[in-house]
Amino acid sequence: MKGGFFNMAIQNPMAGWGPFVLALGGTQTIGYGAVFYAYPILVPAIAAEFGVSGPMLFGVFSVGLLVGGLASPRLGRLLDQIGAPQVMAIGSFLAAILTASMAFAPNFASFAVLVILLQSISFTVLYDAAFVTLALKEPDDTRSAITRLTLIGGFASTVFWPLTGFAVETFGWRGTYMAFAMLHLGIALPLHLWIARKVPVPRAGQDTPVRAPRPEFPTIAPDHLRAAFVLLALGFAVTGMVIAAIGVHMVPVLLERGLGQTAFLVAMLMGPAQVMIRLVEAGFWRNFHPLSVAIISGAAVPLSFCALLLAGQGQGVGLAIVFALLFGAGQGLTSIVRGSVPLVLFGPAGIGARLGRLAGLRSVMSAAAPFLFAVSLAHLGPQITLWVCILLGVVGLGALVALRANLRVQGRWHAV
Repeated sequence: MKGGFFNMAIQNPMAGWGPFVLALGGTQTIGYGAVFYAYPILVPAIAAEFGVSGPMLFGVFSVGLLVGGLASPRLGRLLDQIGAPQVMAIGSFLAAILTASMAFAPNFASFAVLVILLQSISFTVLYDAAFVTLALKEPDDTRSAITRLTLIGGFASTVFWPLTGFAVETFGWRGTYMAFAMLHLGIALPLHLWIARKVPVPRAGQDTPVRAPRPEFPTIAPDHLRAAFVLLALGFAVTGMVIAAIGVHMVPVLLERGLGQTAFLVAMLMGPAQVMIRLVEAGFWRNFHPLSVAIISGAAVPLSFCALLLAGQGQGVGLAIVFALLFGAGQGLTSIVRGSVPLVLFGPAGIGARLGRLAGLRSVMSAAAPFLFAVSLAHLGPQITLWVCILLGVVGLGALVALRANLRVQGRWHAV
């Protein structure tokens, strides 16, 4: 495939991996690692000191996700109005202040407020803001840049799970949060300020200037914009809800399937599956319409639950492995398509506001998902709960397929 990811890698191993993408990838690793992946590792130590239960701390985290979802549309508009990297720099500074304050929280109530505040501004330092930054800097190759960025950011859990475990054992949870504050202030903030100097700055009262990318695929017709956005938002939000639900409960559900200690090994396959599917997308599907990749992602999620539903009667391990690989593939592609699909369908103008609205709905629905999944497991049982997840996955997939059909009717569908 001419110009493909793997061909470029053979000719020049560093092709496309310039300092801009590497810097942004580093800030994403810090953002996701310190804001999200570290929290479950720190919960036991925090709960023990404040005398509260682990579920209560996870409940606070869910409230923070909800507040963050409600704040995302407004923050998304700021990306367009004052510049995405400028907002990311402000976000890194605020994250440093809030994280340092968490380290000195005198009681549970103040700690809970700080957790919610941190989640409320997390949009500014994570993927959606980074995708807008890439659209500004790499208008002709945004999709490939997004893939490269998610490959780097995908290592956030790999780095921060063991790092947080070591830090909390060595310095305690307060010392760990102080270290995270220094990462935000000493690394992420300077990188975001450097990135801000490399992209256009909007003039007062105007959105961030963007240069339209090469027209690989036609954008949505103006009179179909609203319907297309609703279908895309529904597809992303419902699929994201299912992913959020099982992401928290994966190991317990695998244990319920009778896998024993093998459940932990099976769950570990999800990470490599995410990385591998992103490489496949970059190398073999880079000429596909991004919505086609989104449909593949949306199909992988309910199919993974079908495999998990069948696991347990003599074929448990094999089917559980299929589940982990399919689920990891679906989740891995989701990170890419949530940036590339809106950009291709709606164009670069106002992309920050659109990503903010999409992230808001997705975050609000995802915030409640782990709790609702736990309630369903307790009262309806695992079989019915998995069937519900399959049904929701099919609804999300159906919305994306309907959007593709809508594009065909408009005559604006180019498969490759």
